[in-house]
Amino acid sequence: MKTIHKFLMVGFISLFVLSSVSNAVAMPPAEGKVENKDGSMFIKTPYLTVKLNEYKPDIFFWLADEDPGRRDATMFHIGFYSIAEVFGDDLIVDNRDELLGGKMYNLASSTIDWSITTENTTNEIVATQTSSVLDNGATISFVYHIYLEDVVVTQDLNGTEVTYNVKGLKEIKFDIIVDNWTFSPGAAGLLFNVKVHENQYRHRVQNGEQVSQPEDAIRINNTDEFSANRTQDYTRDGIGFNDNKDNLIAYFAWTPVADVFDQDDNYLETVNVTATATSFGYDMTYGQGREFCQEYINLQLVYPNYGDGLVLIHDPVLGVGDASGVSATLIALLAIPLLAAAALVIRRKRA
Repeated sequence: MKTIHKFLMVGFISLFVLSSVSNAVAMPPAEGKVENKDGSMFIKTPYLTVKLNEYKPDIFFWLADEDPGRRDATMFHIGFYSIAEVFGDDLIVDNRDELLGGKMYNLASSTIDWSITTENTTNEIVATQTSSVLDNGATISFVYHIYLEDVVVTQDLNGTEVTYNVKGLKEIKFDIIVDNWTFSPGAAGLLFNVKVHENQYRHRVQNGEQVSQPEDAIRINNTDEFSANRTQDYTRDGIGFNDNKDNLIAYFAWTPVADVFDQDDNYLETVNVTATATSFGYDMTYGQGREFCQEYINLQLVYPNYGDGLVLIHDPVLGVGDASGVSATLIALLAIPLLAAAALVIRRKRA
């Protein structure tokens, strides 16, 4: 009779734990929080943690149940290293000489000061990182949006309504804003040099599927067709990190177009974004027809010459995939009733 009571107790414990886990999995806490520590800003949600370097536009992010203090922790890195003008017949960067002769700034240089502020509203956290004034009178800003629930972002562009979705707590949508840039004579465009990698090299780094290979580089979103599609899709315009089962674990993607405004916030035009990249560790035979890289991708986001003294806004996003395994916390919770039942069986056998 005592044994039956014990099993009943275990059963009640099991029901309680499973119901608690079910609620935790089905309805994660709809919250995010911001912490400042040692020159970095941490934005934490139930799904991911984002680390912003306060002194340069350098972004690390990892899954929420990952312990960054462990030596084998997996972290994803998106680092904006420089901005430079592009010269040449096109916007495909396949030669370093195309970046010579114009303005170029190391975004991590001590000559550029960065300030970062945060704002909490009812449905989002906003972090704004702004450079000091550059020599040509321009400024660069990165505005990070962390929505607490899924939202549809709507924008009116010259009378045309454009919308795209952002996943709450799973994605960081951010705006790259270049304000008041004056182009050098003959400059064809402007680019950001971005390093994209995963620190443990456990995941395959996959370029967007519209990929061709110029002489010295890999080109992403290789199309001359103008597109106003604002949807961030790493399989088309972006870079994804896949595990050995080809599940998407994390990604960095961008819209294929950027918007240009005047200084009074009046919309002027939408311009194409060209992305070129050299993959280090590149293996043409690996990835079943898609290009993968086991180390990192040296990415160039290129915008055409859109005129002097204007405002350029581009919308990238980073995030974690929907395919995630059972967390260690969940396994531990599920193990409680099993261990209790096993203990009762062992005691019964010994008796």
